[in-house]
Amino acid sequence: MKAFHELLAVLGLLSAIFVVAFNYRELPHQIATHFGANGVANGWDVKSSLWFPVGIACVVYVGMTLVRFLPPSSFSGPFNEEQRAAAIPICLDMVAWMKAEMTWIFAGATWLMVALAQGHNPEKLTLWFIFPVSGVVFATVIYHVARMMRLSAAKADH
Repeated sequence: MKAFHELLAVLGLLSAIFVVAFNYRELPHQIATHFGANGVANGWDVKSSLWFPVGIACVVYVGMTLVRFLPPSSFSGPFNEEQRAAAIPICLDMVAWMKAEMTWIFAGATWLMVALAQGHNPEKLTLWFIFPVSGVVFATVIYHVARMMRLSAAKADH
């Protein structure tokens, strides 16, 4: 499963880079870079600002990759040592999923800015992006935290 998470994250990074690189020359000098929930642009910048979310995606990727190299003592919670050993893989799984999701979020944001600069309908695109993305991220966190809370509850049973 680790290879699957990693593949998703790398594909997210490559997608963000490709979208900007492939479309860069044809984009207008000034593009919308921020949008309200209704899809209406409320912030503009030069097209080179498209590289900013790509850069953030790279920083997120590297930072979340480094988490797996932290010592076990870095992971804290209401666990005894046995439960901590069981909680660490759950935590690392959550970080791996979040890394993949975050790289795709930044790739999606980049794609959205490019699509809107090319004249596509902002309301449909923005709403399509915001709500499902938020739901996936929250579901990932809730699922993994619930799994770790079951470990803590098992502590109370013993």
